[in-house]
Amino acid sequence: MRRPGSDEGRNIDWLAIPDAEQSVVDDVTRIRTHPLVPARIPIYGYLYDVKTGRLNEVGAATSAGRAA
Repeated sequence: MRRPGSDEGRNIDWLAIPDAEQSVVDDVTRIRTHPLVPARIPIYGYLYDVKTGRLNEVGAATSAGRAA
């Protein structure tokens, strides 16, 4: 039985993110330390749960993005 789609997908490097929470922390840190982002502006980090439709705060990201 043939499945829909193409077998070519197995040849693609999908660049999956192995640790989504750490990725959010890294992104918030990158934004927080950017010279054009004022230190007084807090930055938060969330992950979207596609199963529930909820936003889940990544505490370590929010901590990294605290306003100075």
